[in-house]
Amino acid sequence: MPAHPLLTAMLVMDTLVLILVSAAAACALRVVLGWSPADTSRAQLQLQARQEGWSLVTSIATWVYIAAGLLLIGILTNILPGLVPGAMCGTGVLQACHPEGHRMVLLRFLGVVGLLCWQRLETLNRSAPLAPLTVVNARVLLMLLPIVYLGYGATFLTLTGLDTSQPVDCCTALYDFIGPATVAEAPVDFIRRVAVWIFGATTVGLLVLAPGVQTLRKGRGRRRAAFLLVLAPAWLASGAVTLVRVLTPYHYEVLHHFCPWCLFLPEHRGVGFPLLLLYGLVAAEAPALWALIRAQAYPPTRLPAGETLIINSRRRLLTGVCGFVLLAAGPALWWRWQFGLWLGG
Repeated sequence: MPAHPLLTAMLVMDTLVLILVSAAAACALRVVLGWSPADTSRAQLQLQARQEGWSLVTSIATWVYIAAGLLLIGILTNILPGLVPGAMCGTGVLQACHPEGHRMVLLRFLGVVGLLCWQRLETLNRSAPLAPLTVVNARVLLMLLPIVYLGYGATFLTLTGLDTSQPVDCCTALYDFIGPATVAEAPVDFIRRVAVWIFGATTVGLLVLAPGVQTLRKGRGRRRAAFLLVLAPAWLASGAVTLVRVLTPYHYEVLHHFCPWCLFLPEHRGVGFPLLLLYGLVAAEAPALWALIRAQAYPPTRLPAGETLIINSRRRLLTGVCGFVLLAAGPALWWRWQFGLWLGG
């Protein structure tokens, strides 16, 4: 594993998260097995105090995990390419640590989304004196624990298995993955067009449906939130394809440059970092919004703070959708305005 201060800092942060989440999960297990808020025994009072502690600990671990993830992206795209022969961006680095690299990115992304959803529910839970969602949130945390562990293991294997002696070719790896431009373009062009249409339709759907999830009468809010939960994965998948296959060349001003990792480089103003944050905001807020609506649908957990949390979550979702679309498509629209045609004709 290459030695670098930022890499060491990231691993220390990851280890801290693992310790904190493990300690919180141990308390969460006790909550699942023996939570009884009506009980006034000494053991129950001690468990309630510990529950307050692990709630705070997990919130801290969530933000540390997000910071470590962003630091890892910066390391992959701006530091490790200088240590791997032939690597110009994160594509070459991931090629040098194949196959754990892509698994690491996916597991860490899922871990961040899950922890943010847990935090939204825990904020709602802590707004009530009796904390009616304590057992539910404890079960959610226990479900997230394997993802955090697997993400940590994949990160460790990726960094320790990084081969800095074998040259790589970023461009070859990229075009082998997306398909060469010389083969049949019709299927590739069809998939690209379908992705753009799905991305546009789901963007409109999210913008239209999200403002209505505040309405809880006759279950309309729940149905809208459930539909958002279906639209969001389609938006995320089609948005990733649209960004990589259609919009990234406008950021680079180079035809057929389909590398998402170059967006994180300084020469492209590091636009990949805000894009990733906005993308992750949609990924986290759509299920969190659905979970908040579900929690508010039942009298025991219907809390006054829930309405405010739903409004804030809805605003963050709309901010993520609008911000990602504008930031991703802005260079393409500017190119069209300047030259009167799209890149490539």
